[in-house]
Amino acid sequence: MNMKGTRKLWLAGASLAAIITPGTAFAQAGEEGAQSSGGIEDIVVTAQKRSENLQKTPAAVTALSPEVLTQAGVTDLRSVQALVPAARFQPEGNTTQVFLRGIGSNLDFASIEQSVSFNFNGIYIPREGTSAPLYDLERIEALPGPQGTLYGRSAIGGTVNVSFARPKHKTEISGVLEAGNYSLLHGTVVGNAPLTDTLAIRLAVDYIYHKGYMETGSDSKDTISARIGLLYEPNSDVSIYWWGYTAHKYGSTPNLVNKGLDPNTFTFSENAFLRDRPWDDLRPGALAGTAPFGQPTRSEQNYRNWVTGAEVNFNLSDDVKLTYIPGYFFLHSEVEPYWLGVIPAYKLDRYKEITQELRLSGNSGKLDWLLGLYGYRVTGRGQGRVLINTPLEFFSSNVLSNKLEGAAVFGQGTYSISDPLRVTIGGRLGTDRRRANGISLEDQVTPYAFRNTYKRFDYKVGVEFDVAPQIMLYATYQTGYQPGTYNETFATPTQTNAVKTATLDAISGGFKARFFDNKLQINNEVFFYTYKDLFMQQYDASKAYNQIFNAAKVTIPGNELDIVFQPTRDDQLKLNVSYIKARNKDFITPAGDNYNGFSTPYAADWTISGGYYHDFHFGSGYLRAQGDARYESSFWSDFVHTPGVRQKAYVKANANITYYADNGGWSFGAWIKNITNEAVIAATAAAGIPGPATAYLEAPRTYGVRGTFNF
Repeated sequence: MNMKGTRKLWLAGASLAAIITPGTAFAQAGEEGAQSSGGIEDIVVTAQKRSENLQKTPAAVTALSPEVLTQAGVTDLRSVQALVPAARFQPEGNTTQVFLRGIGSNLDFASIEQSVSFNFNGIYIPREGTSAPLYDLERIEALPGPQGTLYGRSAIGGTVNVSFARPKHKTEISGVLEAGNYSLLHGTVVGNAPLTDTLAIRLAVDYIYHKGYMETGSDSKDTISARIGLLYEPNSDVSIYWWGYTAHKYGSTPNLVNKGLDPNTFTFSENAFLRDRPWDDLRPGALAGTAPFGQPTRSEQNYRNWVTGAEVNFNLSDDVKLTYIPGYFFLHSEVEPYWLGVIPAYKLDRYKEITQELRLSGNSGKLDWLLGLYGYRVTGRGQGRVLINTPLEFFSSNVLSNKLEGAAVFGQGTYSISDPLRVTIGGRLGTDRRRANGISLEDQVTPYAFRNTYKRFDYKVGVEFDVAPQIMLYATYQTGYQPGTYNETFATPTQTNAVKTATLDAISGGFKARFFDNKLQINNEVFFYTYKDLFMQQYDASKAYNQIFNAAKVTIPGNELDIVFQPTRDDQLKLNVSYIKARNKDFITPAGDNYNGFSTPYAADWTISGGYYHDFHFGSGYLRAQGDARYESSFWSDFVHTPGVRQKAYVKANANITYYADNGGWSFGAWIKNITNEAVIAATAAAGIPGPATAYLEAPRTYGVRGTFNF
């Protein structure tokens, strides 16, 4: 057996076991609190860089436990999408586009950073690193809205934090084994052991393989990843946690398929695909004439990712703690060819990043406080080419060097005016410097250069009031920003290539409440976001130059309602209803194109999700049957609302049934996702042959079995 064959080990499946929604934690198998009391379990989160009860956090935080993630078949960020309200975590080659409440970046070029910050153990991860495998996790937290005071430049739309499971001072081995259709094989094996009384080690290996969802064999996985963690605790006042991981992909990124043309009449039809099976990326028979550059082939990639970091904690006193978090990130991602319908293309991304964060936190009677320093440097380059290996080849992006570095000082404090009343004030002062050069996309020949420095102060003011021990009201005003960038063109005396800094003013407020001895939970948040100079991008495969614009004003009012009802320890019902109205209020391009009133990309007005489970007890364990569904209203994939890039309203449903041993030592079950085989677009671009659009697609129906063990 060759080396690639030996990597085949197991799957990522399971239904979206539970819809975890703002301010809630779904008690799963093995979580003794909910199983014993019959009520909704509490969970501790660190989204605001301090440990606090999720129900006492004055924000709409989504917290996903490891049990939830395993049952949902989470193997990467994309499979988390259905667990987070009003979110889209969607594939774009080796990038995962991250959108929260209608805000995200949908152009994967080196000049544009994410609008939603993504972090591993407190370390910022650039865009192409967001598709790395996820396994052996402590939790995932998603926090929508601006987080400028704590997370800085990249969090104008929110933040997603992933925490790895840390070493423990005990010996154990655990894992997940899965198999399913498309020859799916997935496995995770984790070993943990104490090396001394003060030092523990944790090792994890993850492998996933499945055949391509597309006819060419594209959109397949053959990915191996490994992680190591060391925890040193010489005494109760010192803790040093070091970790590192690597990920290598040998499968195929997806091709895009044509959308918006009826293959029978060759006339425009918004929801039509050229093939009866939308994931069919070939053009056989009568469609062969629409493939002037040949039939699409299986995409090939070269993906290598190494990341390391640490968290060092010193208790300077009973009430004061010093925390230091250094990190290093390296990634090389190269895909050739991938197909924009029948247009062959090439993509290269390369990053190196160093980050440093130093925090001092404490409690001084009625005041919980935090002060911090942060510094970073990211260097990279990126290249995109279209119509490769043809006389018509051209660059869609050609960034030879992109350097972004900066530093910030930040702080936040919460003061208890009285037992039920608290106020929070925070601020962040930072500077960012960008330097770049490349070859202009306008003429494909002339060099360009860009240099600018950005300074920004963001702040936050909030108030919380406990109406009753289980009912909290809160309101917050905060700001955020995204440093300016550049268009890949040369500047002239009459035309700049600069894109202005985007800023945000956000108001949010709501309540978190539990009733009937923790059996009913109702949380609600209302919000109003005002973005100024928000980056607007789209990709049109027919154009060499896709300009980035500033939308002068975009508003997003909305409401997020979450209900959890757990009448018995064996039953739980969940419902989340999210409404956002992301609209351009003042967006007219320099050429005079008016997009006022248009919705922003990937911003469905309505997202409704719900789930139910019931446990049947027999033998030495119990059987859990559960199902869930998610509805999204229609949305557009670009700000222009190009024909063909609109996704119709849809519903996806999933189900699983799993038997758990009472001692938590093992489980076994079966699952199915996307039961109705719904074709839903992901990253989508204008143009194509015949067009009018080409689209990545989310996964088709998948099913399989899953077992876990823990000894």
